[in-house]
Amino acid sequence: MTLLSRIAAALVLCLALVAPAAAQGLTAAQQQALGERAALFREATRTSNTTQLLGLMPPKVFEDLARAYLMAPEDLIEVTQQQIGEALKSLKIESVDMDLDAAESFTLADGMIYVLIPIQVVIDYGAGGRQRGTTSTLALLDGDTWHVMAIDDVQQVSILKKVYPAMTAVQFPVGTTEAVTQ
Repeated sequence: MTLLSRIAAALVLCLALVAPAAAQGLTAAQQQALGERAALFREATRTSNTTQLLGLMPPKVFEDLARAYLMAPEDLIEVTQQQIGEALKSLKIESVDMDLDAAESFTLADGMIYVLIPIQVVIDYGAGGRQRGTTSTLALLDGDTWHVMAIDDVQQVSILKKVYPAMTAVQFPVGTTEAVTQ
């Protein structure tokens, strides 16, 4: 084996250890559970049900966020609900479309499975116009439970990677926002 082929083999091995690899596929039970949780997330987003949205987040993420704010988790839930409720007064969520057929699943080096689900949300800001956001939503299988969360918040992603160290190497897709004229 030449020096160059040894270096290439070592590089491939290192990447396999740190980067997520495409999953072999989800079991039928995992797919069904994921579909149910994604539907809950979609409906909670559409109806601005903050209680349900917060309940779908990985508990480890929420607990770490509460610690960062030096609050009890239930107090953080209450404050977050109030803030989101206030923000929602000036806008209306028109539609939420999640494409499970286009979702991509991955397995981390520690065996944890996560899925990136494409999502489009159209928001009416009243006099501020309408916008369509296109991004991915994260579904994370922790034990036997799928947790679903938006990954467009830098702070949440930072905490996610802190509480799930195997996700450190994951590069999440960046979303886009565009004006809707029709």
